[in-house]
Amino acid sequence: MTKFINKFKIPTLLGLGIIFLGIVSGLYLVLREQIFLSQAAPNLTPQNITLTNLTEDSVVISWQTNSAAASFITFGQSSPGEQTALDDRDTSTPKPHSTHYVTLKNLLPKTNYQFKIISGKISSDIKKFKTASPLTNQTIFPPIIGSVLNGDTPLNDGTVYLSIAGATTQSALIKSGGNFLIPLSQIRKYDLSDKYQLTEGAIAKLTIRSDKGDANVLFQLAVSSLSLPPIKLGEDIDLTLPSATPTPSPSKDLGQYDLNSDGKINSADYAIAASCFGKKPSTTLPGKISCAKTDINGDGAINQKDLDLMTKKLKELGSQ
Repeated sequence: MTKFINKFKIPTLLGLGIIFLGIVSGLYLVLREQIFLSQAAPNLTPQNITLTNLTEDSVVISWQTNSAAASFITFGQSSPGEQTALDDRDTSTPKPHSTHYVTLKNLLPKTNYQFKIISGKISSDIKKFKTASPLTNQTIFPPIIGSVLNGDTPLNDGTVYLSIAGATTQSALIKSGGNFLIPLSQIRKYDLSDKYQLTEGAIAKLTIRSDKGDANVLFQLAVSSLSLPPIKLGEDIDLTLPSATPTPSPSKDLGQYDLNSDGKINSADYAIAASCFGKKPSTTLPGKISCAKTDINGDGAINQKDLDLMTKKLKELGSQ
């Protein structure tokens, strides 16, 4: 009987070993497949969610995803699931985009709303906004018109954002041929209390975002029609700089107006002041940009007075 048992002992152990190795190998292959799928899965998480063109009855919500995704927005007053809005470029069903642009229409004035972004199978957190009061009159400034190039080819898909210190952000889709148009007639103050009073020569910034790249342009507003040169992706253009090199500023001006400590006073300093607008001097912006020196008049607040001082100083330098 003992001989009979010993006859099958070694093969049985060998079989158990084979089974064990099979289990280990199977787990390894499954885990490796999961890691591969996780790495290969596209990132559809909404990024750079931005509210623009806010009026008494509409708002634009835009964002980007690392990969093209079919996205839409659900929104409402009591809950974010009352209504659905598609991308402005879509008609009946959501289509994949990398830059997303949704206009919510037929809203009520001075009303709180909630919304969620549905991006593929991902749902964002609930976000909120409030519509503005109706305007009694509108600005006389013409719209901002321009075009965007990807190399030498017109960019056919992307978003352009217009930033002016103290005002709500405006935006527009880049259409076929690379063209865009941003109206200024409905622009409001940042706190939505009234229309924003645009002034001749005020510095504004255009930011272009697309899946092909980004670009930035600084320029001055004009009551007459403004012609911007074609904007190429990857460029940072400053159209506010004078054609001639200005006389170096006195050291006391550098200490007060040179916000980035590069030894010059120019539109880059204005851009920092605009980015810090409404924030505390102790604030540090992304990119380790400090707002400490942006309180130019030393009143403890970064507001329109500081921007007016910076604008005045830039005009003085441009006239030298």
